[in-house]
Amino acid sequence: MSKLFRNHSYLSQILKHRELPIYKTHEFNFFRCVNVGDWVYGKTISKLHEGNLRMNDNKGRYSKLFSNEKISYWADSKSTALAEIKKHNSDKNYLTFWAYDDASSTFPILNKDEDLVIIDGIDFDFHKILLKIEQDEELTIEENELVKLIKKEKPDCLAYKSVANNKGTNFLFFEKGFKKLSLRETSLYFGERKNKNTKTISCAISGDYSPIIENYGKYFEPIVREKMDSKYKYTDEYNTYLMNYKKSLIRLRENC
Repeated sequence: MSKLFRNHSYLSQILKHRELPIYKTHEFNFFRCVNVGDWVYGKTISKLHEGNLRMNDNKGRYSKLFSNEKISYWADSKSTALAEIKKHNSDKNYLTFWAYDDASSTFPILNKDEDLVIIDGIDFDFHKILLKIEQDEELTIEENELVKLIKKEKPDCLAYKSVANNKGTNFLFFEKGFKKLSLRETSLYFGERKNKNTKTISCAISGDYSPIIENYGKYFEPIVREKMDSKYKYTDEYNTYLMNYKKSLIRLRENC
């Protein structure tokens, strides 16, 4: 287990800013759980994942702090991600996204061969700033300066302590960082049904994150089945992923 975060590979090199708790590294797993509704069905995994990056409505606690940013919420484990939605009175039916930083793959598909730049907000109790925002309390001068500093550094994401799970860590991703994430799998779970149905669609397998590109074109049906959108293989996204995958294959063969 990494000394940095528990969802981080202990084998990965870590570059640290000289003065600030900012790290540049790779090989992470991230988790996000959302409640299930009719909006899930018929949407490809690609579209569902795309929906994890939220438009800013200037109403939520993150929106108020980072008003010009699109944002996405992730956690260090499924248990932390579940604790977060349970805090907001969720039911037992949910969708789980399991993502990884694409540069960690032996066969990257996003053409962004860059480590993640992460600000460790645990170091300066960033979760307390979020609690103040939730309770409509004013931030101190020091806290406002800290938020300005985060904006200035333009990180991929910000790590902070989970209030819902004391042992967990949350990750607030900005658009730049979100675009470095690929999916390992997406699972649909119905805990309120007698048989507790689960269906998982994998988009990457094995320890080297080998992608199954066509599975981004699969989707869920209401009776917990999966289907393929035949049009997905004709999209720009699929062709871009496939092109980058083939490039990585060529690089791997040349280095052997």
